[in-house]
Amino acid sequence: MAGRTGDFPPLTPQALTELLEDAVVSREWRPGDKLPSERRLAERYGVSRPVVREVLRRLQERGLIVVHPGRGSYVRRLRATEGGTSLELLVRRGDVRVRELVAARRMLETETAALAADQHTEEDARRMRDALAAFDAGRGVAAGADLDVAFHEAIAIASGNTVLQLMFGAIRPLTHGMVVRSLTDRETRRIGAPVHHDILAGILARKAEDAREAMARHIELAEELYGADLDRPLREVLQRRADHEPEVAALLERITGALHPPGDAPR
Repeated sequence: MAGRTGDFPPLTPQALTELLEDAVVSREWRPGDKLPSERRLAERYGVSRPVVREVLRRLQERGLIVVHPGRGSYVRRLRATEGGTSLELLVRRGDVRVRELVAARRMLETETAALAADQHTEEDARRMRDALAAFDAGRGVAAGADLDVAFHEAIAIASGNTVLQLMFGAIRPLTHGMVVRSLTDRETRRIGAPVHHDILAGILARKAEDAREAMARHIELAEELYGADLDRPLREVLQRRADHEPEVAALLERITGALHPPGDAPR
């Protein structure tokens, strides 16, 4: 990782935190690697050692590094079981494959839909109808993806199960990414979008098995239509789309974190 040269304003703790975090996320520093000493980092980035110590503390709090007094700071291996921050960083680093996401969504959202069929209130029904109507009327990938995810979120809320709602929230950025992949594929969108109505019909009719089956069919379309993307990391799939579609490029930062274009990566 190159240092800063020339006449630059001093780095703030936040800016240095982002630089070092990107080094971990991009695997420039890999799990188990020892970071340069406080003195070397201070010299490299033109900051004081107290600033470096503050940044290392932040990275440790985020679970990215572990600090051993007298031995130095080391990059930790991220585990998705540790919660939202680690999951977000795993997505940014490219460690979540589409096939894994399909399997997880199938397990989570089929049961959420079945519960929603049993538990939904009139307010839930209105929210789901409104979300689907907005999606059907939407234009463009950005709006469509937001509205698609909002419909699935409304189903999670209608389940009445707080834990399932939290689980949906935890993978929401991943789900959003998968939706972007689907909406930028004409065939997937053509086949998949109408299934939303089958899901809603099953829920509103309080037919749990119908809702479960429709949701499974909706999610499993990825296995039929994504081709080689199914076994690629989600981040790579979206980057491939972004290379050809400016609207996806604009969405990429929202979905997978601060991704920098080639030649503009922080050094």
